[in-house]
Amino acid sequence: MTGRSAGIYARISKDDGSALGVSRQVADCTAEAERRGWTVVDQYIDNNVSASKTKPRPEYTRMIEDAEQGRIDAVVVWDVDRLTRKPAELETFIDLADRHGLSLASVGGEIDLANPQGRLTARIKGNVARHEAEQMGRRIARKAEQTAREGHATAGPAPFGYKRVRVDGHSAFVPDESEAPWIRSAYERLLAGDTLRQISLDMAAAGVVGRRGNKIVGSVLGNMLRRPVYASIRVYKGERLGPAEWEPLVNMETFDRAQAILDAPGRFHTRGTAPRYLLSGIAVCGRCGAKLRPKVHVSRKRAPAYMCPDCTRLTRLMEPVDTVVQAVIVARLESLELDLAETDPGDYQAAVAARDALTARMDTAADEYAEGRINARQLARITERLEADLAGAERRVLDALPNPALANAAGEGAAAAWEASPLEQRRSIIRALCEVTVLPSGPGQRFKPEDVQIDWKA
Repeated sequence: MTGRSAGIYARISKDDGSALGVSRQVADCTAEAERRGWTVVDQYIDNNVSASKTKPRPEYTRMIEDAEQGRIDAVVVWDVDRLTRKPAELETFIDLADRHGLSLASVGGEIDLANPQGRLTARIKGNVARHEAEQMGRRIARKAEQTAREGHATAGPAPFGYKRVRVDGHSAFVPDESEAPWIRSAYERLLAGDTLRQISLDMAAAGVVGRRGNKIVGSVLGNMLRRPVYASIRVYKGERLGPAEWEPLVNMETFDRAQAILDAPGRFHTRGTAPRYLLSGIAVCGRCGAKLRPKVHVSRKRAPAYMCPDCTRLTRLMEPVDTVVQAVIVARLESLELDLAETDPGDYQAAVAARDALTARMDTAADEYAEGRINARQLARITERLEADLAGAERRVLDALPNPALANAAGEGAAAAWEASPLEQRRSIIRALCEVTVLPSGPGQRFKPEDVQIDWKA
């Protein structure tokens, strides 16, 4: 098999940044190719890339393409598990070798894919590699679960706002004082009625970026503020396991109130440019039910209007419609003072206590299982029962909280608060309170306040 054009494929799953692992593989594979009399025409190196996950391997893909095109007719690897850890992927490679006469050699010996014995050897090695990967995955997952249940910080990048340190032989989170103030401020501003868009724009203007240098846009910020880690709650696979050992950036009440805002029914998530008009995308057409859109003439010779983009049979000037809606909304906010002011703080505290009691019972069950006082079946039954109760308790906590945006805008000073509110906050309040429908009127009819129908939400 002398005279072949060989490609060297080297891969390592985890690298410390030195690339020494793949360098050693390349050196050994080069020596093996020389021993066989093969000419190395290219190297394909996937450094810090797993072969057992669905994430693409760019260099592996390039190598396969070169083999398909005839640029190489031999591949040298350190061992078969460097090539792949998935039997299905190995079968694809064997089929490629069949069609193009591709030879495969490993540092440990040649694997002749042209005969049944060589294919069997490759398949055995591939299945062993797959088994080792699955066992490793199980061990890593079990270690992560144990770490989370013990209250320690699990593996992976530290959340924005924290940095990772070693404490008593295990990993822990401590506040990163260059980032933590931005998280605390984001919670405070969200509760005060600011939008995620505006908060994220202010962070961007100050040069604040994510851990990978990414811009923290509103949707990203919203997902960050949903993370229980900031209230020092340990989580494993979406399951809350109770208090953690690290310092919280916000207290539990602040976190709960933020979730009530972020998960409020009907909450609208804006994309693209910021809205510029009070009712665009909110008010609906009284003819067909479509959302009205702004109609603004470039020359500004005609006043801006709302129009229906679907049936195109309804157009209304913005100013009178906005005036009616704002007057009605402000009057409604003034009348909401008693409803919001009389929310009983005791209801929230009672709901929190009930939730914490359920969490404590789950922790006790986990401790009893760890100490051998109950078996896995009993733990599963207890967990299933308490998780259902915990979901209801979480909902009661959120139900006990008033809508902060409405609470801050309601009462005797509603008119002044409305005037001082930014456009996005006004739109948020309208969505929370009502549905606005602009009704059609006959041809030539002048606008009447009755043409705007407002249906209050519960």
